[in-house]
Amino acid sequence: MCKKTKKVQNLGVFLMVLLFPIFSTGAFNDIGVNDPQVEIFSHLRDVGIMRGSADGNFYPEQIVSKAEALTIALRAGMIAIPTDFSGNTYFDDVDPNTWYASVVARAVEVGVVRSGGNFRPEQAVSKAEFLAFLFRSTVVDEKKFKKARGIASDIPNEAWFKPYFAYAKKYQIAHLPADNFYRPMKSLTRREVARMTYRQLRIFHGNGETKMVIELQGEIQQFLSFIRAGENAKAEQHLHTILEINETLIRTRNNTDAVTAKAMAKSMAYLAESLRYFQYGKDLDGIENLHLASKYASKAAKKEGTLGEFGHELGLLIEETLTNFLNPVENRLVTAR
Repeated sequence: MCKKTKKVQNLGVFLMVLLFPIFSTGAFNDIGVNDPQVEIFSHLRDVGIMRGSADGNFYPEQIVSKAEALTIALRAGMIAIPTDFSGNTYFDDVDPNTWYASVVARAVEVGVVRSGGNFRPEQAVSKAEFLAFLFRSTVVDEKKFKKARGIASDIPNEAWFKPYFAYAKKYQIAHLPADNFYRPMKSLTRREVARMTYRQLRIFHGNGETKMVIELQGEIQQFLSFIRAGENAKAEQHLHTILEINETLIRTRNNTDAVTAKAMAKSMAYLAESLRYFQYGKDLDGIENLHLASKYASKAAKKEGTLGEFGHELGLLIEETLTNFLNPVENRLVTAR
């Protein structure tokens, strides 16, 4: 492995670090080495998007303000923020002497936020607001998602934020739980902001294959969520999309990385088979096939590159499902004895 990148000097280096991440080995004081997002936190720090505090802590559970969220979004979109500011803040409640005055003004100038009235910069940012900041900064074409319907139970078709959640759902930027509620007004922590930012960065700087892998990951996460909830009919709808995307991905990769492609194909086959068993009430057989799907995903994870990274993430998703799914089964076995 290469030594960690200490400083992003230009766009080329930024893209290299993002698409082929070498994560920092130096953890934050308040982040354990086994934290599932430690690599994301370190990566965002290394590329200058989310920095830790002077005391060496990341404070992952700290609520993020609108001014902080807007700063992160602009950095993610590589939008330059002036260091000196003496102009119009565009909002009645944004003091030109505050650290975030230049951030808000720049966001207005590039169309990330609309001017007028109050911005409430120190108020906690909601999930809907942050997704809007992030996707506008990274040039998501929201028009493509305005006709989307049935995004989630709490995302009305007429809501201003509907296109952002439609995009977030397709590419799994913000995970939709099995209860089908996105909770758009929820205040976000630094952990949640970091996770969503990193996922969007992969798409923003990725190629067609990267987008395909992320879309596939999103579909699989939804599939596994419905499996855990026992909603097999909804899971099957996602399974059809999973197999279609996977077939395309494997076909494009088969000539360049046949071993990894074959491992992923087997993982997908066992994933599909697990649904068949769950549909017929054969939970133990379904669990066995999830184990096999995880096994082959782990084989793919040993390879470098996009498919290897996807194999690693797929393995984690399946293991999470198995952990949540096994407890009820074990309880039924104990009762049967």
